[in-house]
Amino acid sequence: MRRDIFKKCASALILAAMVFLGSVVPSAAEFPEKPVTIIVPWAAGGGGDITCRMLADKMKDILGQPVVVKNVPGAGSLLGVKALVDAKPDGYTVGFPGISAVIAQYTSVSPIMMDEYIPVSGILNPSPTLWVNTDASWKSLEEFIEYGKANPMKVKNGNAGAGVIDHLYSSEFSKKTGVKFAQIPFKGWAPALTELAGGHVDSVFAAFGPAKSMEGAGKIRPLAIGAEERHPSRPEIPTMKEGGVDIVMPFWESLAVPKGTPQSIVDILDNAIRKAFEDPELQKMNENTVNVSYIGFEEIAELRKQSNERIKELVEMVGLKR
Repeated sequence: MRRDIFKKCASALILAAMVFLGSVVPSAAEFPEKPVTIIVPWAAGGGGDITCRMLADKMKDILGQPVVVKNVPGAGSLLGVKALVDAKPDGYTVGFPGISAVIAQYTSVSPIMMDEYIPVSGILNPSPTLWVNTDASWKSLEEFIEYGKANPMKVKNGNAGAGVIDHLYSSEFSKKTGVKFAQIPFKGWAPALTELAGGHVDSVFAAFGPAKSMEGAGKIRPLAIGAEERHPSRPEIPTMKEGGVDIVMPFWESLAVPKGTPQSIVDILDNAIRKAFEDPELQKMNENTVNVSYIGFEEIAELRKQSNERIKELVEMVGLKR
């Protein structure tokens, strides 16, 4: 009799333990059971925001749950990255940190290190392009540089935030060309480009996506792109190298999750992102808007490593190190 009671108690304890463990450790087979949130560390309307909204629209069908985009701009993307690393590592909070967060490791007084979040998939953006107002007198990169050198601090350059990728790029541009900018920080490319279109700043270094609507409206135009070769979708835009400015900067972002997220859940999210990019409708939208491409876990991990080394050198070279 006692043996039977003991067996029943032991079985009950084992069952309770299994239930408890199952509630603590998320199961890949069950994930996701509720909406997934993507934190975009930039203002609405920018390239990262557009990319994430396109992905969210397709990922919801693949995952079978709503995928919500939440904008948390500020501090050169650090506010959004902080919200990501503070989230529970269960796969339900995904962030969109990029190369700007790498820069912040060396420039911010409260840095968030890359090992605090895990890359899921990578997004490769077109290289930074120099945009000016359509009514600006400069018709070429050479004319822009000539004016900037002759008029120190007269060119107001709008950037996506102090210490982010385009600020660093424009700082290196300044060092190599002798153009001394008056840097004007904004909370992302969207507001910076809006001010450029309105004639309140003179230049912005940004990718194609966030500039597309303003260019389409005839408000801004490109002078040169910071890439090794002309971009296949915009072959009419010369490279910086053609204008004598040898600066090439890979511009990437990554969908990431907090450190400690189970690999099985990372794999599910990566699979959903990859399938979303394969969707013909998203491909067409992408070609007409942001022109970004998917890269897998191994490639983005290697790109993060390479960028970390390159950024550290550039930060020290242009004097942005904290």
